[in-house]
Amino acid sequence: MTSAKLRLLIADDDDGDRRHLRRLIRGCGLLCEIDEALDLAEAEAACEARAYDCAIIDYRMPGGNGLKGIVAIRERHPLLPIVMVTGQGDELIASEAIKLGAADYVPKSQLSEGYIAHVIKSALRKAELERIVTDQREELERFGHVLAHDLKTPIHQIRYLVEFIERDLEEGNREQLRTNRDRLLATARRMEDLINTLQSYSMTEKPIEVSVISLDGAVEGCLSNLASEISARGATVSCDPLPLVRGNLSLLTQLFQNLVGNGLKYCGSASPEVLISAQSDGPEVTVSVSDNGIGVPPPEMQRIFQPFQRLHRQAEIEGTGLGLAICRKIVERHGGRIWCEARPSGGSIFRFTLNAA
Repeated sequence: MTSAKLRLLIADDDDGDRRHLRRLIRGCGLLCEIDEALDLAEAEAACEARAYDCAIIDYRMPGGNGLKGIVAIRERHPLLPIVMVTGQGDELIASEAIKLGAADYVPKSQLSEGYIAHVIKSALRKAELERIVTDQREELERFGHVLAHDLKTPIHQIRYLVEFIERDLEEGNREQLRTNRDRLLATARRMEDLINTLQSYSMTEKPIEVSVISLDGAVEGCLSNLASEISARGATVSCDPLPLVRGNLSLLTQLFQNLVGNGLKYCGSASPEVLISAQSDGPEVTVSVSDNGIGVPPPEMQRIFQPFQRLHRQAEIEGTGLGLAICRKIVERHGGRIWCEARPSGGSIFRFTLNAA
């Protein structure tokens, strides 16, 4: 968390205090890039112009006290950790600052290299936890939407189909009875698929065991699981020799299955063609899964990795909107990153990084 260069903002109208804070931060071993503001207006403007990892704000400044600054900055940047420093050791001020969202409150008389390092690291940890809680809250809201909509729809359809089947039984209409029975079974399967996908998505939160594995083995498992779909679509799936990586075989098999499965599903009228390759670069391996499908518009290339996000023009294709979100979670659990690019000849290239063996 603190090995990368941090961007800090010091807001204090006293030149000597700002220099003192700079010296302490430089001397405490944190790699930092520091900006300064002389009043609250400058501090707010700086936060609008640049993303900071932490802001250190004095209690007394022109334009209002630091409590006002906490409120103003937190309104626009709710996840920015703010540390209030002051020449007064007032517990009431400290309590009010924490209530308003400050990560910490520090009297200037207590500042030292070790203490400022502890305060900044603590503020960063609190901010990270707050981000996690915010993400989980948003995710729960999205899950609530799915449970309220995507599950409610097939339940309603099942209820109506049961009513139709009862009518068919009363009328002795065996042909329509078989048709409605097949519709009922298909609806139940879609509902089961959705529940299984939701379960898979939640399972990716659990700790994973990693070892040196063969990516070729993960691809073989993927192709075995997708054999019927590949055959039905007349698809061609090619794979270059792949290196060894550190990872979890089961999760990486699922990762390839989701990406190759997308290449089969979103291919339009063309015969699906999927190519899997990899390139080693020191401690990192970049894996590419390219397809000749309908492609992804550039503005959507980040959004598609969010849970329950589906492209509007793909609305006629069945899916939960969780496949790529699961891919992102699997890759992130392995310490990598995943992104999408346009394939020059049409289609998409999904790339992700893993740790080399």
